[in-house]
Amino acid sequence: MAWHGRAWRASSAAFTRCTRSASSWSDVVTTAKKVVASDGAEASMTRDPLEVVGQDLSSLRHNIATLLGSGHPSLDRIAKYYFAAEGKHVRPMIVLLMCKATNGLSATWHTQRAAAVGEHVDIPMTRASVLNDANPSAAHPHAPVAAAPRTTPYVPTLQSTILPTQRRLAEITEMIHVASLLHDDVIDESPLRRGAPSAPSSFGNKLSILGGDFLLGRASIALARLRDPEVTELMSTVIANLVEGEVMQLKSMASDQVPVTDVQSARPSAEVMERFWHAYDQAPAGRDDAPSAALFEFYLQKTYLKTASLMAKSARSATVLGGCGTWSNQLASMTADERASAAAVCDAAYTFGRNVGISFQLVDDLLDFHATTEAFGKPSGGADLKLGLATAPVLYAWQQYPDSNLGTLVQRRFAQPGDVEQALALVHKSDGLSRTAALARYHADTAQQALLTLPPSDARAALEKLNHQIITRAR
Repeated sequence: MAWHGRAWRASSAAFTRCTRSASSWSDVVTTAKKVVASDGAEASMTRDPLEVVGQDLSSLRHNIATLLGSGHPSLDRIAKYYFAAEGKHVRPMIVLLMCKATNGLSATWHTQRAAAVGEHVDIPMTRASVLNDANPSAAHPHAPVAAAPRTTPYVPTLQSTILPTQRRLAEITEMIHVASLLHDDVIDESPLRRGAPSAPSSFGNKLSILGGDFLLGRASIALARLRDPEVTELMSTVIANLVEGEVMQLKSMASDQVPVTDVQSARPSAEVMERFWHAYDQAPAGRDDAPSAALFEFYLQKTYLKTASLMAKSARSATVLGGCGTWSNQLASMTADERASAAAVCDAAYTFGRNVGISFQLVDDLLDFHATTEAFGKPSGGADLKLGLATAPVLYAWQQYPDSNLGTLVQRRFAQPGDVEQALALVHKSDGLSRTAALARYHADTAQQALLTLPPSDARAALEKLNHQIITRAR
């Protein structure tokens, strides 16, 4: 029920041709919707993600609440504060959909499924007198129940199994994300979050920071109880990546640029740099009033670390828990082809999450120049500029107009009166928005291509639909 590769490539090519002439993000969104609607056959193949995992998501907030209890009332309130509001839950949705799209694809699925059922994700490995972990909201765990091995061939369908460990992974993913929101709102001094007073506005900075730390602690406990070292390694590095990305954002001045790593997977590819930066770079080499390629690369690496890493590694972790992991399959009785197939599933999940995450952030950066506070649920209309951040639309505008004073505004982080208004005007005058939209579309296309590694299913079609929704969203 998924879009066929040729149909997707045709619609993608049509979209790319249209976005080259689009003058604003609203034009790009309209174009995207027209391209998809123009082929009813392909559009009808997609499924609403909520049709596939809506019931699973409905219990997410309740389940997370049982993990976050504290004997201290203030800490208990702030830990659960952002979960009281209805969020998009994009990250756990990706995890759950990826589980349904890939469970059963590994030769070790029967063993993995039998080992993962029951409620053992709540059972501690250390006696209570040593843990001293008081959680009045915790559910009372029961002994795990073994499942009978599956005897029929696996066919991905709407009803495919999600293991308890994978459900807990989705919850951990959202906990890590919300912890980062608590910290971000302190750093950004944001008064709003999801249309309501932010945690710092309601509880103060100190308690907000401690609340985020507490969430990360609870997420770490839950992660350990998945009892999978590969997943623990993946998700632990996400926390480090979030901090690294935040520090890069704070140090975004040209003189402060220190890339976190030279590992290529954390940096934009040579193709991205050539197509979306160098192809437009007409400034003479060494000109110091034009943005450098290194500045653009720095921005995209920060985007991966701060946003895409969580989506990429949680999606990969979902497939690891389903039996496709490299570490868990080292001693398994599998043929070379079966190992290669399982590894391809893991890689496809990671590639999808990485590129969806980058396109998600690029669209966020676009919406900051268009969306209103009411629609976005947080301060918008140049909020990033007010924080001193030069995102892709600004860098593109600066590259297009190096003789303007935009470089000066970027260097002083739009700190003087009138700087934000000048930068907004230059961005809207330039091709910065349409070029950022084209880059977001490129990453969405790459995510879609990764999904074609997986067999057709309702869940894969829902991931395709989610990918499309991210690139065309208005909030």
